[in-house]
Amino acid sequence: MGMALLLLGGALGTAARYQLGKWISAQRWAQEFPYGTLIVNVSGSFVLAFAAVVILERFGLEYEDWYLLIGTGFCGGYTTFSTFEWETFRLVRDGSWLQALANVLGSVLAGFAGAALGALLAALLFPPP
Repeated sequence: MGMALLLLGGALGTAARYQLGKWISAQRWAQEFPYGTLIVNVSGSFVLAFAAVVILERFGLEYEDWYLLIGTGFCGGYTTFSTFEWETFRLVRDGSWLQALANVLGSVLAGFAGAALGALLAALLFPPP
């Protein structure tokens, strides 16, 4: 059962990442910077932290399969760290050092903020017993 949940979550996360990235890259404001990857990484950090707090810390081990579906599966297929690294390399290679720095700092800092906000929201909605 666990492997099926993992595969389903991964497939859903991959499809969500593709659709969101495709939509963002079609926007005029997203032509000069890899906003799609940045937004996916930040929102993925949020979802992963929210799921970890709610499922692993609040609900307990009997709900661990839900974390396989959402945390490991969906977020594993959805987030795009390898794409982030490649896009940052391309920016550096092409001489866009400031954009590369903005991508690194934005992904790391905003991703951390997404994780912190996800954990905070989970703690507010599902307070510890």
